[in-house]
Amino acid sequence: ANQDRTPPFATMHLYLQGEKIGVDISKEDLEDKFSKFGAIVSIWVARQPPGFAFIEYEDRRDGEDAMREMNGRAVQGCDIRVEESRTRGNRDGGGRDTQQMVKPGDWPCPQVRDIGDTLPLPGGGGGGGGVGA
Repeated sequence: ANQDRTPPFATMHLYLQGEKIGVDISKEDLEDKFSKFGAIVSIWVARQPPGFAFIEYEDRRDGEDAMREMNGRAVQGCDIRVEESRTRGNRDGGGRDTQQMVKPGDWPCPQVRDIGDTLPLPGGGGGGGGVGA
């Protein structure tokens, strides 16, 4: 009944922080602790450097339950912080811009922005060779 203009299919991304995440706390440990709140779409655990993880819930309400219950709780003897992951350019919480979520490794690279203008590739790119090999 409590829809508050969020469609029921909106996913929710949680950001977890704790010094043992990716060291003593594995993806399986997080799945074990967090799956009881609802269906999880994905879990991503940082290892280089460790200390944080992302969990995506299929249903936003399950993510909110998990955030409320697990924030400040210990997992494998390590207290973890759980908060909603901040997505770029989506401040209203609608959940529709989830494809814009930034993870380490996805940081925007300014040199690539105008690649069409700066690097014309004659004949479809020719050299290089090693991408799909």
